[in-house]
Amino acid sequence: MISFTHVTKLYRGDWKALDDVHFRIDRGEFVFLTGPSGAGKTTVLKLLYLDEKPDRGEVLISFSKDLTYYSNERTPASKVQTLRRRLGIVFQDFKLLPDRNVFENVALALRIAGASHRRIKQRVYEVLTRTGISHKARDLPHQLSGGEQQRVAIARAMANEPYIVLADEPTGNLDPGT
Repeated sequence: MISFTHVTKLYRGDWKALDDVHFRIDRGEFVFLTGPSGAGKTTVLKLLYLDEKPDRGEVLISFSKDLTYYSNERTPASKVQTLRRRLGIVFQDFKLLPDRNVFENVALALRIAGASHRRIKQRVYEVLTRTGISHKARDLPHQLSGGEQQRVAIARAMANEPYIVLADEPTGNLDPGT
């Protein structure tokens, strides 16, 4: 499903965030990427959701024969959006819309995908319940604790029932019990 082959990513001209990285992740695997700050974990995620391109090597994301993406190709914006609709992404800084309540932040991805009003309501409450924050559905992000905002970001990533969930520090603001 995902493979990195001889991937190198440079920043500021010559600083290697990734240097000749190789790995493969098969369907159904649950993988943790750990390391100190600056080790390249976020860079790996950005390569996967096509926010960055490798300077050398190849990143392959394949859902099926007809849905295969190479991050080193010049990928049309429409194809990038199609890929991102199949991914659930939990950003390190949450990226919640400050003027939208919890329900609307989670519903946004479903609206973009063209889900019906009924399906949106059902699915949003499903993922909010699963993440333990359905009682905060009408609250704005600034009214939530860091851990609650984290759970909204996780719920949003799960809303579209993605093929792949990418999470950057997904439990950083959660207490051990959560």
